[in-house]
Amino acid sequence: MLPTWVGVVSAISLAIIAVAALVTAAGITAAALGVRVAVKALKGFAGPAIADVRQLIGSIRTEADALVGTSRDVRQRIVRAVDAAEERLTSLDALAEVVQEELEETALDAAATMRNVRRGLSVWRWSRKLLKGKKRR
Repeated sequence: MLPTWVGVVSAISLAIIAVAALVTAAGITAAALGVRVAVKALKGFAGPAIADVRQLIGSIRTEADALVGTSRDVRQRIVRAVDAAEERLTSLDALAEVVQEELEETALDAAATMRNVRRGLSVWRWSRKLLKGKKRR
């Protein structure tokens, strides 16, 4: 059989363990309530900041959308300007071809006219020589 002091010591140790468990539960409960209060206080402090951040995000989104729209408009303007420049260059190329053809034809006409003028001058000189030769006789 066990001595009586073993039962007393076991009962006292069991009571100490129970009190420790109760103290631990009370501490955890107090900590949980403290965390709840801290969370409420944090929400009170952070609430306006979170609202400001949400508003800032909305403003950034609006500005980004506007920037995308502006970028799209600028890109379309650039494409139209490039198309117009290409069309003008094509027209200018066609004009240059026409001017070149006209200049070539004019140069040929001028050369033919000069040849005719020289021929006419040589005929005139020849006829003048003939006429002078008849006058001397």
